[in-house]
Amino acid sequence: MKLLQSSLFKALLFAVFLLFFNLQNSSAQRSFGTLFKTEHVHDEQCGTVHATEMIREKFGLKNETEKFEEWMEEKIRKRKSDPAIQRKQQEVRVIPVVIHVIHTGTAVGTGANIPMQQIESQIRVLNEDFRRMNPDAIQTPVEFLPVAADAHVEFVLAKQDPLGRPTDGVVRVQGPLNSYDINAATSLWQTSQWPPDEYLNIWVLQFSNPNLLGFSVLPFMSLPGSGPADLFEGFNGVWMNFRWFGEGGNADNNSRGRTLTHEVGHFLGLHHTWAAGNANLTGCDLDDFVADTPLQFEANNYNCRLTAPKFSCDSRDMSENFMDYTPDACQNLFTQGQVDRIDVVLAESPFRASLVNSRAAFAPIRFENDLGIARVLEPLDLFCNLEFVPKVEVFNNGLNRINSARLSIINNGVVLETKDFDLDLGEFESEILSFDPISLPPTGNDFEIRIILVNNVVDPNPSNNQFSSSPVLQPEISLPYALNLDDIGIDWIIENPDDSLTWERTVLTLDGQSTEALVIRNFRYPTFENVRQRDILLSPRIDLSNTTNAQLTFMLAHAARSNDDSSDFLTIAVSTDCGNNFEILNANYAKDWRFLSTTELISGEFIPTSESQFRRELLNLSEYAGFSDVRIAIINENDNGNNIYIKDLEILEEEVYRYDARLDSLLMPLTVSTNTNTEEKVLLTNTGNLPLTGFIFRRQTNNGTAQFYDVRVMVPPGGTLELTMPKSTTDGLNKLDYAILFPSFDQNERDPIRLIQYVVHDFNRLTSPWRENFVNRTTLSPWISVNPENNNTAFTLVPVQSGTLSDNVVVLQNTLPDNSYWLASPLLDLSKSSQASIHFEMAAGQVDPNTVLKVLGSPDGGQTYTELWRKTGSEITTVNTPNVDRNSSASYRNEFVDLSQFAGGGNQNGRMALVVENGSVNNSPIYFDRFEFFLRADPNPVRPESGNAVLFPNPARDVFNIAFNLRSFEIVNIQIINANGAVVHDVDYPNTLNQTYTFSSRNFSR
Repeated sequence: MKLLQSSLFKALLFAVFLLFFNLQNSSAQRSFGTLFKTEHVHDEQCGTVHATEMIREKFGLKNETEKFEEWMEEKIRKRKSDPAIQRKQQEVRVIPVVIHVIHTGTAVGTGANIPMQQIESQIRVLNEDFRRMNPDAIQTPVEFLPVAADAHVEFVLAKQDPLGRPTDGVVRVQGPLNSYDINAATSLWQTSQWPPDEYLNIWVLQFSNPNLLGFSVLPFMSLPGSGPADLFEGFNGVWMNFRWFGEGGNADNNSRGRTLTHEVGHFLGLHHTWAAGNANLTGCDLDDFVADTPLQFEANNYNCRLTAPKFSCDSRDMSENFMDYTPDACQNLFTQGQVDRIDVVLAESPFRASLVNSRAAFAPIRFENDLGIARVLEPLDLFCNLEFVPKVEVFNNGLNRINSARLSIINNGVVLETKDFDLDLGEFESEILSFDPISLPPTGNDFEIRIILVNNVVDPNPSNNQFSSSPVLQPEISLPYALNLDDIGIDWIIENPDDSLTWERTVLTLDGQSTEALVIRNFRYPTFENVRQRDILLSPRIDLSNTTNAQLTFMLAHAARSNDDSSDFLTIAVSTDCGNNFEILNANYAKDWRFLSTTELISGEFIPTSESQFRRELLNLSEYAGFSDVRIAIINENDNGNNIYIKDLEILEEEVYRYDARLDSLLMPLTVSTNTNTEEKVLLTNTGNLPLTGFIFRRQTNNGTAQFYDVRVMVPPGGTLELTMPKSTTDGLNKLDYAILFPSFDQNERDPIRLIQYVVHDFNRLTSPWRENFVNRTTLSPWISVNPENNNTAFTLVPVQSGTLSDNVVVLQNTLPDNSYWLASPLLDLSKSSQASIHFEMAAGQVDPNTVLKVLGSPDGGQTYTELWRKTGSEITTVNTPNVDRNSSASYRNEFVDLSQFAGGGNQNGRMALVVENGSVNNSPIYFDRFEFFLRADPNPVRPESGNAVLFPNPARDVFNIAFNLRSFEIVNIQIINANGAVVHDVDYPNTLNQTYTFSSRNFSR
């Protein structure tokens, strides 16, 4: 069984901020500890220290530097005392290089898809520097000349690929991302890698941190004093910023190719000249463990110092050393002490020593007639049917065109078939060949495929002419299926490569009831030598040829350890070829401790005691519909974390269980407000059929940096939850983009769960009363027009062809379903009167029956709104025609809305808004004009002629009123004279516009 490896955690590929919710209507814990720790933010131009420490921490390889350096010192001493070794290391050692150009789909020569001449220039510089043939070697200061050394190492672009075919040593691949941090870059081996024991893999890409020029990993792997010998092969290589790779092409103008010289130095065991360890540490006590490089006070050489050398630690800094941070143009030497370290690494490290003069450094020997086996499709080690058709892919590795071949298939030494094939293969072309159907015994098979003749002659290259396997028939299950734990180790195969702890049956007491489960005891795993070991639970064959939407489901319990950074991984990989290959690069289920955790973190061993500590896990199998030889591998990767429990595993014929949610609305802030809120609130509904136990919530404001919240909750199906978080908005228009990722930490593909809202924070204020006729206006301001769902055009001004010169009306048109359109007023001071109202005119033709026009009122500037008035469908229509003539006064109807509930003492921040919802592309435009705010609540106010006033009733016996309709705010003086001719009232009324002043005659009777 071959596992095509993945990062084992597909959940998030982005940095995450530690922000947590206040959870309304939920008594659940908000978090199970410090989740989603952000990546170390580093600005150093070389990321090797960070990458190496990241790996050391991940694999528990800490505090080993002293032990390693003692070993290195002893190796150097012994080698220097052995004349044979001294002679040997004067020979040139050739290392083959494969350049993986990771681009974004651009043409060759564009962006990260660098041109070939840039690659060739880099190899030239690398060889000049390591052989001390660099032209600027003459700039080495005289005091350093005695120690400047030739490393006797050369690099060559690989001349043959892993299949033995000629190559130029360059692989161009469109990567999964546009740019990469260190974590993502170290996963690129999954996208493109050649065997690291034969090739120096160099990935050239764009880093997300522009300050990062490159990094590699020190060769602590497989060396005594540095950890286990089987650490991950994917960490062997060099990762380079394409702008600092080589010269010319798309390289930075200041690049001379020395960044790769520096990083390959790390790859071969060299530290920075100022320290072996963290580049942030300072002081003359730090050392690079090389005697002939002077002590240096931190990484302080960022400028050329050819004519103005810097002195620290009582000596001149060797800023010209390739392992300093000096600019490319000023670096020019390795020392003999550094070369001594390189010699040890190239002799002792398996992932370094095997590179020297490997076959990849030399052009393959070509034969006239050479047919090779590229791969065998059937049979592999596992097969699901006794009768099958053997298939093999062959390729032409020879100089001649291949037109015929003879191949044999053999089992247990008996030739089953020898078959001649007519071919037509040009150089390096391939073809899949099929034999006659055969049957094999269920077990005890030693199967071979051999190439006998090519073009009627014996193939002269036997190295690629044979393939062997040991096929074993696999058991089968039918659907629907429920796992019986008696099948573990029989139909369900356990693979335990280290013969240590593995999947086993256990009995739990959950809520007082005895329950069987499977467990992998990561907490008790032997530390260090067993870290990262995989234990695999492999299902029998599953026939999905008659299903369209099958589902794997089981109950999971895991509590991560709270006292360290250990993270076990659980991956579910699916095979469609009976279990011979599992493609887990894009596994739909790949979880580390953050997504595995089903209960609070604990410091000790986790043993569940309640059903509530379990969560139902789901894997949709619809993409494997139609395949008859499906197998499922449940893979635990141990990191000395904590135990993982599985029970109630089922494989169903259709999707029964579903995690899902909906973001219903933004509760705070509302569409138009004053930005005085301190929080944001979003309403979520659980639309799945399982309890929602948590999720990742993403918030992005105004296209800024996204923030990610880890939320742990318990929301039943159909239940709702208010999510409250700190305010992120600013004055003016804001875009709020919310998303739910991985409901209940489920990784199955689903439609996006997203809510985008545009909100406006506005503090403009108007004096009340107020009139707006939109005359001589070019914008709606200070009115606020916004479409909160999409920021499309909402209310706008259009001119009318009759009436006052430069007269305009407000129009709303092209409305869309599931959208709303707001026209909100500025702040209104309604504190002067116990009554208030608004009158406006509107005109509309036919509108959809579901379209709603409403008026909202707010006492607090928009923090809250109350619906005051509503019309729906035909109630909005003002004419009997499909559309309306905005130029005709007969098309308009006056509307009245009482605002009195927001009037009176203290109500200085009133606001009203016209809102249209549930529009339709077929709706007539809706026009609005002549908005007038009154400090009275009279649906039929007395309206004098413009610029005038009127007294009513006249005559009056008790109460009388004086109504004004002025063109602009004025100071009005009202005098009241009684029957005797005496002035009984003489008062100025400032800011009079459309007010009606009411008086009682009783007050003036004397």
